[in-house]
Amino acid sequence: MAKLDEIAELLTEELKNFEHSVNRMEKLKEFLIGYKVSADTADIDFLLKEYNDSQKKAIKEQNKLLANVIYHVKRSIAFPKWAVQLFWSFLITVLLVLGYAIFQISSIPKKEQAAFSQGESNAVRHFERFMVETPEASALYEEWRNPKDKK
Repeated sequence: MAKLDEIAELLTEELKNFEHSVNRMEKLKEFLIGYKVSADTADIDFLLKEYNDSQKKAIKEQNKLLANVIYHVKRSIAFPKWAVQLFWSFLITVLLVLGYAIFQISSIPKKEQAAFSQGESNAVRHFERFMVETPEASALYEEWRNPKDKK
């Protein structure tokens, strides 16, 4: 029986603890029901406003850049690839022809000198042959070249 009394005493004690816990829970429930929770969104509003301002600045900057791009695109001229290639091939051809013409012009004095030397030698040979073939002309030439009486 002593054990039953002991168990009964423990159960009574546990019931008192349980009742005490229930009372605390009821007080806490009343406190929480009466407690007003106010939502403070000031920090969130500040962050959102700051983000909104930065987005507006970014949009303005992008609009300026886009307007600049549109301005340059409107002023630009687009050529087809074949026209550009034709232009470059024409330019290269003109430069090659011009370079060849300059080379030919620069070699003209050499050609003139060669032609002059050839013409001179041809003329000398012609006159020498003429003098050999016609001794009268040779004698007249020598007389003209070395006159006997000098005035």
